Amino acid sequence: GYLLNQRETLEERTYRESHGVLNLLELERGSRILDAPCGYGRHSIALTNLGYDVTGIDIDQDHLIKAYKDSDVKKIHPRFCKRDLRDIGKEYCGQFDAVINMFYSFGFFQLEEENVKVMREFYNCLKSDGKLLLHTDVSPEMIKNKTTVKDSIRTLENNHKLVILENYNSQTKRMEGSWETTDSIGKIIFPRAFYSMRIYTGDEFKYMAKDVGFKHVDILGSFHGE
Repeated sequence: GYLLNQRETLEERTYRESHGVLNLLELERGSRILDAPCGYGRHSIALTNLGYDVTGIDIDQDHLIKAYKDSDVKKIHPRFCKRDLRDIGKEYCGQFDAVINMFYSFGFFQLEEENVKVMREFYNCLKSDGKLLLHTDVSPEMIKNKTTVKDSIRTLENNHKLVILENYNSQTKRMEGSWETTDSIGKIIFPRAFYSMRIYTGDEFKYMAKDVGFKHVDILGSFHGE
């Protein structure tokens, strides 16, 4: 994820994250990976380029259009499909060696049973020896220990600014946030968008994963596996 006080291009960050994924999952080249949700496909494209058979799914058609365009420009072609994480599709059942859920992309839904359903869909997509990597840069433990990035202004490659405002509600266990992008003099390019994410403790993740069928769960602190 994003590293505080460390400048890196998006390409450098994608390289670091993609190699981190492979370091943790220990997959053979050619293994099938489901990137869910894939957003605009940066990890799907990078992992395909490294020799893996990748399918990226997302509910956002605009993200998928950009993913297709970027893959065409780079001449690297993972499969991209429009899917709801709560109902990925029976055709994907038992098809993947790994499912990756990158960068704080779990807990979208207001109803707890819907987030559990997403976890169950991830489990159902895996082969019997498959692995799920669920990556986040925020948790109640990190918030308590002040080791997560909340409000921030990030400089993008084109000198635009990404302005993020977040507030964790300990009663609802949700992060209420918003973001907007501006140019170098503060003119708004993309107006503020709002989001609400359920934030899980390590123990909650373990319980949920085992409840849907996972046998072994590790909580790790970095892509190095500590």
